[in-house]
Amino acid sequence: MNPRKAFKVFGENIEVLVTSEETQGTFSMIVQTSPPGGGPPPHMHRDEDEIFRVLQGEFELFDGTQWTKLQAGEYAYTLRGSVHTFRNCGTTEGKIQAIVIPGKLDRYLEAISPFNMPQDVERVLEISQDFGITFVTPDQQT
Repeated sequence: MNPRKAFKVFGENIEVLVTSEETQGTFSMIVQTSPPGGGPPPHMHRDEDEIFRVLQGEFELFDGTQWTKLQAGEYAYTLRGSVHTFRNCGTTEGKIQAIVIPGKLDRYLEAISPFNMPQDVERVLEISQDFGITFVTPDQQT
């Protein structure tokens, strides 16, 4: 499937395969390419559930309490309101696909794509709040 859109978020490539606009907000599908150690910081979604599938490489998914290793072809999910993240735990670039229900994560990622961390942290946090996404510090991960 060819991407509908592509951009970088904090240096990592994001390809939007299915936009929320195409599905009238019911879901979106993205692929994120991450270097070793890459991935988003721990966070929660107020509104979205996510289904992850590792396309290439090795990833770990954090569910708020523990890390679970995933190989290419394996699936995992997270539910709205739960602390989670993923990271490339391999030694080479990896790709992870996310199906997001309902589908506005593609709009969020595109909205934060022009910004860089840490200098733009305040603007990223504002946009995140607007989309119902909260970043979580290690002491909040319960």
